[in-house]
Amino acid sequence: MNKKIYLLSTLTLVLSSLTTSCEDIIDVELRNVDPILVIEGNVRMGEVAEVRLTKSKNFSDLNDYPPIQDAIVVIEDNAGNREQLTYASESGKYRATTITGVERRAYNLSVTYEGIEYTATSTMPPRVEIDSLTLWKFPFSDFYDPMVHFKDPEGEENQYYRYVISINGEYPKLQESMLSTEFMDGNDIHDPIFVRLEDSDDDDDDPIQNGDLLGIEMRCLDEGTFDFYSTLSDIQNALANPTSNIKGGALGYFAAYSYTYKEIVSEWEE
Repeated sequence: MNKKIYLLSTLTLVLSSLTTSCEDIIDVELRNVDPILVIEGNVRMGEVAEVRLTKSKNFSDLNDYPPIQDAIVVIEDNAGNREQLTYASESGKYRATTITGVERRAYNLSVTYEGIEYTATSTMPPRVEIDSLTLWKFPFSDFYDPMVHFKDPEGEENQYYRYVISINGEYPKLQESMLSTEFMDGNDIHDPIFVRLEDSDDDDDDPIQNGDLLGIEMRCLDEGTFDFYSTLSDIQNALANPTSNIKGGALGYFAAYSYTYKEIVSEWEE
């Protein structure tokens, strides 16, 4: 599933993946509205939780989103752990020290700002391993795309996946690549990925060159996180915002996710 995000607004969510090398930047469509709190919360497998808070702006405002530093941010899990996150000025995020990402664990987020509490819940699915990567070529394409092969576990624990793609260690702004196995439960999956630049209308603007190293991080998401990314990429007008799993009126998402990673060199005969 690769879908174009139509850029009709100026709100930018910097969706942090909690690594120093990978940050997604996704533009969200918004109508002219009063500033709204934007929450970007991540609990990545094996790493401490992080939350970034900003406010939305109208198209006439400067494209500058300073982080909010005076909120109360608390995360607790279903193992009895609870922590108030501390704001870190060097990253512009609230960062945990003890709350980390553990498979099959549920996390509750509470953000209190200007007297209003915003809440969200996300459960981390267990990791699903990528079995292998191969290459495939779409008709009339000038380059080879990756194809992901894996076994979808039986049951409802793992049904939603999102691919984050690097090219030679860099993360260009690409169209979203996601997969739901809701109706393919327990099957062997052979998923072709279209690696396409998000904003380019130039057919000759190829994101992959011969010999490029492609990195594929397959993230295992819960349904609420998947719905956020799916509706984000589905928006084609400025009449609605992405479906958020945050209660209280804020924009954004709260995601607990596991992941697996593999690389392949995209090589072909000229």
